[in-house]
Amino acid sequence: MTALLADIGGTNARFALLTEAGLGPPLILPVAGFATTEGALSEALARLAPEEGVTQAVLAIAGPVPEDGTPARLTNASWHFDAAALAARFALDRVRVVNDFLAQAHALPHLNGADLRRIGGGAPMPGAPMLVLGPGTGLGAAGLVPGPSGPTAIPTEGGHSGLAPADAAQDAVIAALRRRAGRAGAEEALSGRGLAALHAILAEARGVPVPVRDAAAVIAAAPDCPIAEASVAMFLDLLAGHAGDLALAWGARGGVFLAGGILPRLLDRLDAPHFRAAFEAKGPMAGYMAGIPLAIVLHPMPAFLGLAALARQRAG
Repeated sequence: MTALLADIGGTNARFALLTEAGLGPPLILPVAGFATTEGALSEALARLAPEEGVTQAVLAIAGPVPEDGTPARLTNASWHFDAAALAARFALDRVRVVNDFLAQAHALPHLNGADLRRIGGGAPMPGAPMLVLGPGTGLGAAGLVPGPSGPTAIPTEGGHSGLAPADAAQDAVIAALRRRAGRAGAEEALSGRGLAALHAILAEARGVPVPVRDAAAVIAAAPDCPIAEASVAMFLDLLAGHAGDLALAWGARGGVFLAGGILPRLLDRLDAPHFRAAFEAKGPMAGYMAGIPLAIVLHPMPAFLGLAALARQRAG
């Protein structure tokens, strides 16, 4: 078996080759550098597998994937994905297109202690659902439900569910998000552009002149700029509360896992006891929440663990 694996977001497309020897080194291509999916796949195959007999591809994309086989597309970029057409174009036996957080969900059983930073909770309940969500270019979410014939991963669009404020400060921010975007969906705050929006909202509310900053600049400025620091704190509080809401909805007593590219860059700003308290603050369900394991995923490319599992399932 030789398979091309890909984790494709709105900003970067990451590729790696899976062979019987294991997973090869990644290739990262900018999505904006290629007009089409085909162009990026051609580049990836040429650079990763010039002489390999690639037989299949498993592509995880940041966007919904129709179950009827109709073409999918990225939510935050213009690429489209037609599995049958891609298989024919590149002479592959099969191409499978899945939601990126379905791949993240399939990775959960393969994460070990070094891949995770745990934030309280008890032991995972055997047989209970697990949940993964993660802020990056967007906000992804998926569940993994164990079963007698193996786990079932369920991709969702939970990142677009509404935010629920926990206090007056969050009320004001969510009202401002609603004015900016028309609706205060979670992704409007809990993503790269969301962190930038929080920064702009707090600067305007406090009447403080600060530069317009993207997410990376907000994170970099947080140690020295009170507005940037407050933006990061608001981001983390909203994320903890939203993760707790989704944990309740899923009954995720197998664990909640926070992935994505933003959180590992905020570890030095994270007050773990405060974050845990915001996660558990669900009124009469606080006791229920106290037992749910919570962890930040530190593995640099966890989706590839799930993609490899999916490729091996198909080969088997």
